[in-house]
Amino acid sequence: MKVHVLVEGKSDKAFIDGWAARAFVGHTFQTHPHQGKGKLPSNISALPDRKLRGLLDLLPAKLKAFAAAGIENDNAILVLVDADNDNCVNLKRSLVQLANSLNPRPNVVFRIAVEESEAFYLGDLHALKLAFPHADMALARSYVQDSVCGTAEMFGRVVGDNRFDKVSWAEKIGPRMAIDPKKNRSPSFRALHEGIRKLITPPVPVPKKPKRKFRHAPRTSPSRRER
Repeated sequence: MKVHVLVEGKSDKAFIDGWAARAFVGHTFQTHPHQGKGKLPSNISALPDRKLRGLLDLLPAKLKAFAAAGIENDNAILVLVDADNDNCVNLKRSLVQLANSLNPRPNVVFRIAVEESEAFYLGDLHALKLAFPHADMALARSYVQDSVCGTAEMFGRVVGDNRFDKVSWAEKIGPRMAIDPKKNRSPSFRALHEGIRKLITPPVPVPKKPKRKFRHAPRTSPSRRER
């Protein structure tokens, strides 16, 4: 299975490239970075504004293009977006409604990092220590998982990096993150793993019910009176 992963930017691409293929051996992942999160357009039928390059800005047009190209069977689409300050339930609902409004509907799953993808990294303390040996693990343990607290800033303090180099963070920790979702404290990371598993697992065919064979009653010999 080939999974096309639509993400906000280069740091998310670095994370997916370092983790996904290890977690799902035998499958390939092609990551498509954008210039930020963007915003879903009010009119999904209109052509996207050429000045806007965010993931959500271009998402309706890209999903239409994938669907029109016949992305089925051996291809699937994963959309990974940060919640930031958005309500996760409302954001997910809007994304699903978008996909359901398209005809044909692409084979797509949406997953949301709460609050930012750095929540995934803070969820895997073992990988964090391997990638950043001098990390403040006490501070990392104090983080309330998947909370809205300025997660990227929190991660920067944990690893002692005030340059806010998110790409470098992802490149270091992505290849070290556990492939077993149970080893990560982040609910949104486990949901990401479940979403990819859902995409790459072929649906179980529903067995067809055998056609009922109607047997005609055996013809009886006419009685003597009927002869």
